[in-house]
Amino acid sequence: MSLRFHLLLLVIIIPFNSYSTTKKPKVSLKIIKNSVIERSLIFPMAIKSKVDSKVKSDNQYIVIKRLVSLGQKVKKGTPLLMLRNQDLSLHYENRTLRSPVSGVVAAIAVSQGQYINKGENLILINDPENLYGKIEVSAADYKKIKPKLTGFLKVSSLNLSKIPLEVTGIGTAIDSLTGTVTVELSIKDPKRKLIPGVIGSAEIILNKEERKLINEKSLYYIGENIFVATIKDKKVKKVEVKIGNRFKEKIEILEGLELGQEYISEAAKFLRDGEEVLINKK
Repeated sequence: MSLRFHLLLLVIIIPFNSYSTTKKPKVSLKIIKNSVIERSLIFPMAIKSKVDSKVKSDNQYIVIKRLVSLGQKVKKGTPLLMLRNQDLSLHYENRTLRSPVSGVVAAIAVSQGQYINKGENLILINDPENLYGKIEVSAADYKKIKPKLTGFLKVSSLNLSKIPLEVTGIGTAIDSLTGTVTVELSIKDPKRKLIPGVIGSAEIILNKEERKLINEKSLYYIGENIFVATIKDKKVKKVEVKIGNRFKEKIEILEGLELGQEYISEAAKFLRDGEEVLINKK
């Protein structure tokens, strides 16, 4: 044989062998099904005690003695401080300051021998086991918040999340300075890990809907049309679809795919229509 014939034979054989050894791409399949979508709003939330009494001085005094300690439970009328009046007309008489409410001594701002003025904060009484949440809602979101809507609280500083919430009270006046309305929420925290005064993040769920969703990376954009690859007789069959809203990394399918239908969710390469594939069994 001539050299020219051998070269021609190689040109024919090499592409044929390369094509015959090409591996079929592996793909993963998923089934179209409805996913639950939650529409929600997120607000900063302050944790408040339903008992929050700031005991103030009603005159000028000297603290003679502290009668309670931090964290102590007290009842209404429990003696808190022994004070000496600095008003000469009252003959410097001593006065016992008593708790106006039942609760827990949360803070003591004075010490023995200290001079205090009228209106000065002395002691804070609260109840760390009787808490609620407070959020400020903008006028734009005001009509979306309804009584008994539920949600969840997350407090990053305490490493807490998914604490159930429920809307219990909605204000009816907009603050002229902030442009917001106050909303109160009950906190279902049976383990009582929360602390009055801490700030968390409240997610209020407005409604729940079912939508047909797939991963956005499963879409093929060809010109102005959008397709999803499906399987028919182990071959790729692209189906044109109409999409709706995006939800994070997923997209809503409005038309083109039906519930229960299989589609190619992952592929190692761009797939051609009619291309044979191997289905990855997971």
